[in-house]
Amino acid sequence: MERTIDALMQEAIEQKIFPGAVCAVLMGGRVRFQGAWGQPHPKAKAPTSASTVYDLASLTKPIATTTLSLLAIEEGRFNLETPVNRYFPNARHLKGVVIKHLLTHTAGLPAWKPFFKQAQGRDAVLQAVLETPLERQPGRGYTYSDLGYILMGALLEMVYERSLAELFQKKVAEPLGLQSTGYLPPDDWKERIAPTANSESRNGKILTGEVHDENAHAMGGVAGHAGLFGSLDDLIRFARMILGGGRPLLSYYSVQAFLTPQAINSSQKPPMHTLGLFAHPNPLLPRGDLFPTRCVGHSGFTGTLILFDPQVEMAAIFLSNHVYYSREKEAYLDYRRRLLNMLAAQVGGV
Repeated sequence: MERTIDALMQEAIEQKIFPGAVCAVLMGGRVRFQGAWGQPHPKAKAPTSASTVYDLASLTKPIATTTLSLLAIEEGRFNLETPVNRYFPNARHLKGVVIKHLLTHTAGLPAWKPFFKQAQGRDAVLQAVLETPLERQPGRGYTYSDLGYILMGALLEMVYERSLAELFQKKVAEPLGLQSTGYLPPDDWKERIAPTANSESRNGKILTGEVHDENAHAMGGVAGHAGLFGSLDDLIRFARMILGGGRPLLSYYSVQAFLTPQAINSSQKPPMHTLGLFAHPNPLLPRGDLFPTRCVGHSGFTGTLILFDPQVEMAAIFLSNHVYYSREKEAYLDYRRRLLNMLAAQVGGV
């Protein structure tokens, strides 16, 4: 008997991998497959749907921070070679770091630090990041780093003199018609939000509309690396924009930069990141076994991912609140890989 995606997702829910999940596969702008399973949380009466709002975690990096950075580049506000020291002159150890390094995780910054343990508030966390020394020279290697995107988010706020939350709303959400995606979800979204739990800074607490990421929470819920919430409906709109060459938001060439691996210099082979997305052979790229190595994409700690194959105009989106039950990733990643393989089969023959 043929095994279905429904059966796999139901099994994952029974195994408490996540309470519920949604996903979609797009081909050439059309939804080829879409599904929703379970409930936003175990006691919810209403099932999950394409309008359920998820904590997108690190999908914030490509969808908010990179998109806003590309818009700023198009507007001539800075370029990829602009020194970061221009905005943070007191952080002298960042000499040699340029904006491209932040967006491609090649600045030499460490991956993560628990700033939330000693700093509270946006400015205090940002200052702690600015005081963190580099682990290697800029452009000399790849380390996926929340710190670089915290700096990039703060840099955008300085350039525009507006908060990231306001920038995203005005420059991304409104032009794309995103109804349920943004920072700091309002109270009238609450019933649709899939809650998370097991955040290290709020042990034992169920979080509904409150960002799971500890450092983003310490920054007030608005940061360049995490903090965005969103629905499947809206991410389908975002994916259509990317697959459609950027209209009505980005230029064609900005989208190419978003989808194309970026070489930093001859010593960094092969490139591991586009402007915003993981690229093969980056082990963080969520593509399963069957999606080809030309795919680029991103994942989020809470149980989210987006994947693109520009050659066949394909996008895959998966949203869950996996961390409701556990921070542990082994079982979740096994189910995610199997799901991606089954989604890849939906693309077969096209």
